[in-house]
Amino acid sequence: MTTHMTSEPTTVESAEAPSCWLSVIIPTHNRRELTLRAVNSILEQHHPRRIEIIVVDDGSTDGLADAIHQRYAANDSVRVITTAREYTNAARNTGFRASCGELVCFLDSDDLWLAHTLTVVEQIFAEHPELAFLSVEGSTLPSPTHPLISRVVSEDAPGWSHAGFHSAPLVHRSLTLDGPQRHATLLYGDYFPAIIRGDLFLLSGLIIRRDAIVRAGPFTEHFRFYNDWEFFARMCLQGVGGYIDYDGFRRDAGRGDQISRARPATAMPRRHVYILRTLARRFPARLAAYANLHKDALNDAQYWMARCLLHTHHRRFAKRLLMHCVRQRYKVARSLALLAVADFI
Repeated sequence: MTTHMTSEPTTVESAEAPSCWLSVIIPTHNRRELTLRAVNSILEQHHPRRIEIIVVDDGSTDGLADAIHQRYAANDSVRVITTAREYTNAARNTGFRASCGELVCFLDSDDLWLAHTLTVVEQIFAEHPELAFLSVEGSTLPSPTHPLISRVVSEDAPGWSHAGFHSAPLVHRSLTLDGPQRHATLLYGDYFPAIIRGDLFLLSGLIIRRDAIVRAGPFTEHFRFYNDWEFFARMCLQGVGGYIDYDGFRRDAGRGDQISRARPATAMPRRHVYILRTLARRFPARLAAYANLHKDALNDAQYWMARCLLHTHHRRFAKRLLMHCVRQRYKVARSLALLAVADFI
């Protein structure tokens, strides 16, 4: 048995006939040791079903592909695909096209799973076959520069703290689990009313049905910031989702080479406006059921964007968005006050 290495990924577009239970796709660039750690964390899972691990080496120069080949030459569940530098979203799409799993996880190369995570995942999907995706909870790895976050999904993802989250039609169910954490709560239902208010998930803790990814569409490859959120919003339109407060993975939040650390102040509101506008164009029939909710979320996002633009002295664009809010009768008094302030910046 050998590790397969190729510069041309196999194209797998259909979700109809997966030949393994789970595909774990790890896009990576110059993170040899971290990637080996991530792969090991999957191979250490106590799970009998067939799992494939696809490492997409996105133009690394640190000998990553050779290290994968040497370490896992006797394990045919591990493959590496080498590509020219195309960046994370293109690498994820490449890995997905080459995958065969009924379920798919896109694991960041600097994160890792805990030992019994897949046992719990299998239990939840077996008890709730209606789920299009499942998010497990996690925590951050110890770091001298960043405080520990014990619930990195529900405490750190901004959508959980937005008032709109509490209006989402979600059901709570108490569970007894087979893993070391014996009790947990599953929160499942329609996550779309919450996701359009703010990001809710982390890819490393998210397991998605293959057919839901096919329906949602691939990752948008030209995005640099908040690309996960845009994908999650499309995914939430594909069916019922779930979140379980089971501690299943570790996130390395203390690294200086993470893209999110370089994002400009206006990146999040700009992406939020883009997400809401493009969702309406791509899924008009599905968005019709959320018309009022979508309108309110778009007004909120544009007001937020205007405030950020004022702080960065982009007065002309900020005034345009504030005038839109006034015409939509959204936060009229606040928008008029900010318009007055804009004239003196």
